[in-house]
Amino acid sequence: MNEKRIWDFLMGKIGNPCGVAGLMGNLYAESGLNPINLQNTYERKLGMTDEAYTKAVDSGKYKAGSFIHDAAGYGLAQWTYHARKEKLLDFARKRKASIGDLDMQLEFLWKELQGYKGVLKALSEAKSVRKASDAVLTQYERPRNQGEAVKIKRASFGQRYFDQFANQTDEENEEEGEDMVNTEAENAWDVPEDMIFTLDANGNPVRLEVADDADDQA
Repeated sequence: MNEKRIWDFLMGKIGNPCGVAGLMGNLYAESGLNPINLQNTYERKLGMTDEAYTKAVDSGKYKAGSFIHDAAGYGLAQWTYHARKEKLLDFARKRKASIGDLDMQLEFLWKELQGYKGVLKALSEAKSVRKASDAVLTQYERPRNQGEAVKIKRASFGQRYFDQFANQTDEENEEEGEDMVNTEAENAWDVPEDMIFTLDANGNPVRLEVADDADDQA
């Protein structure tokens, strides 16, 4: 599913569950985490579905200039401004990827965020999903409506991803730690067959001194 792939990618870059969740909540509000999402009003205006628009851009039927300047929001972050759409298109073409490719868009998103130092700082240091979400909303996405109701709604989307994936990450780390402990315990008993052990009062293995065959024959 897109949600887990996006979470894993962003966690690998940001390393802070609150920051990742805050960013994902905003992306969900923009596109539903659908990398081929065409802004709904432009589906009607252009007479194209998400799929048709994506295929037309990829094939060149819908010219690059039209894609760049049509003012239609597109992709995970609903890139709209012509300079940003042009960079997205160039990025996709250099990688020989569809304009709607999820992995390409994630890489482009991360590259673009490098120019938003305040947002990156908030994503890496936020102690709450709301703080990270507000930073993305007001400094990166910057829709017309940035009111309190919008902030609450986007943060609630982000909190959902935090609740879904953050604890899972912790549990996976705990399981890895348990596996390492179990492996070490198993290795502790991995001894040659000709050695004989007993347990001392504390339950630790102690080697017994046993005469070899030559001594037995003497």
